[in-house]
Amino acid sequence: MLFALSDTRSTWMVYVAFLAVVALLFFADLADLPIDTHDEDYFLDSADTLAAPAAFFAPDKRMPGRPALELVFLLQYMAWGTSATAYHLCSGLFHLIAALTLARAGRALGLDLELALLTGLLFLINVSHFNATHWIAAQCYALVLICGSLALCAYVRDRPLPVYALLLIGVLFHISAAAFLPFFLYLSWQRGDRPIFRRYLPLALLLATVVLGLKIGYPQAPQASIIADGFDPWGLLRNHLVCWSRLISTAHWLVQPLHRFPVWEWIVGATGLGIFAALQWRQHITLSPWLAWVFVHLLPIAVLSPAYIQIVPSGPSRYLYLASAGSAGILAWSLRHLATRSPLRPRLVFTLLLLLLSYSSYTGLSKATAIAYYASGRHFLASHQLDEGIIQLKRAIATAPNIIDLEDAYVRLVPMLYNRADEQADPTLAKALEHFPQNHTLRLCQLTLDSLQPTAEAQAARRKLDSFKKSRGVSRLIGELYYNVGRGKQKQAKRADALGAFRRALEFDPQRPQNKQGLSAALAMPAQP
Repeated sequence: MLFALSDTRSTWMVYVAFLAVVALLFFADLADLPIDTHDEDYFLDSADTLAAPAAFFAPDKRMPGRPALELVFLLQYMAWGTSATAYHLCSGLFHLIAALTLARAGRALGLDLELALLTGLLFLINVSHFNATHWIAAQCYALVLICGSLALCAYVRDRPLPVYALLLIGVLFHISAAAFLPFFLYLSWQRGDRPIFRRYLPLALLLATVVLGLKIGYPQAPQASIIADGFDPWGLLRNHLVCWSRLISTAHWLVQPLHRFPVWEWIVGATGLGIFAALQWRQHITLSPWLAWVFVHLLPIAVLSPAYIQIVPSGPSRYLYLASAGSAGILAWSLRHLATRSPLRPRLVFTLLLLLLSYSSYTGLSKATAIAYYASGRHFLASHQLDEGIIQLKRAIATAPNIIDLEDAYVRLVPMLYNRADEQADPTLAKALEHFPQNHTLRLCQLTLDSLQPTAEAQAARRKLDSFKKSRGVSRLIGELYYNVGRGKQKQAKRADALGAFRRALEFDPQRPQNKQGLSAALAMPAQP
């Protein structure tokens, strides 16, 4: 050990206070984060349950299939209604508790106090799983880790009843909690403790029954839509390599937009997997439990659709929450190992490395809020809450444009700016085209604007757009662009311009009801003097 620490209640009280301060510093942005997809669904389900308690068990509710999580959301809804700030702060509290229980689990695994405390700290400020902390609907992952870590402590003390209860509750939060059981059985096998091994086999049957019951009882659960339709070995391998890579490449930093999956990520993932497997084969006394922890908690990725991972704005971030607890333990050992092997003063080297890692984590988590804004903006636009969607997409672009899918953000934002007659519409379109000059939607948007101008170039723009009328998909897109411009002109009380835009919208998409409604509304406007 580098520092003389005694395993006393006072030490743990100081550690709790220290982690609380770190959490306040690193997750202060949580209070300002908006809601995202499915958050409102949990609010509405809670409201329905308060009005009719039997609705809690309804298989066709908006967000079924995780009864314990639904109960937690119900209690929060009763406490603070739909306050996004309160829910996000509660997510931060759950994450803090998860880090503390992980440190206790590290002690139960036999780590010395220094390594156990460092593991909890590194997990708390880990960047790779940010989505599980930033997204209200993902509170289940922290709750599962709390249950699993406490179950591990009970398991080591040979207390079967709490183990059964905690893992059962964990599965009711999220079925990924079942992965703790293979880890416990691995520990029994490693220690040659066969009686305990047999004692917990019935728990496997119980958890399997509960998981199957949840799947059968709640067939319409949204999470069921992301399950793979069949066995896709190549897709399964790709998912796992990406996850292994993200445990390394996003551990305490963000180096690239997370919606991209370049070839180097597969190489990093394969290298990490190979190194971890080699270390596990050698059965390193300190690392073996953490290596096994990572392996078992990446197993649930196998059931996810390979295509789904590719379209999530944050990548597989939230699915790394449990596995990253194991990688935090490995990193803690590596950090101390490097410090003790240094020719310089080990304590100084250790402190400098930890400070550097903490600073990198802080900046990485700050950048990650951009993804929360971006995902929220997409959610609000899809829910037709255009003004809020515009605000969140603007925040995302201003916070960290190099981390989000900037091209998609501009494609969604620019038409809505014209819809709301935003004064930043023209400068934003110009900037978007500067970044992505070949983007089809942005170029069509510029042609749409040009075609409505009283200039000589307007006819040329009209002819270019008219050439797409035979292409159904592009024609509908152009019609939608004209509609958004028409809505903006309508807000500016420019009747003639609105009429011109809506008439063109009908030329390209005569079946769209909004185009007809827009034209009718423009005709009802008072004539301009």
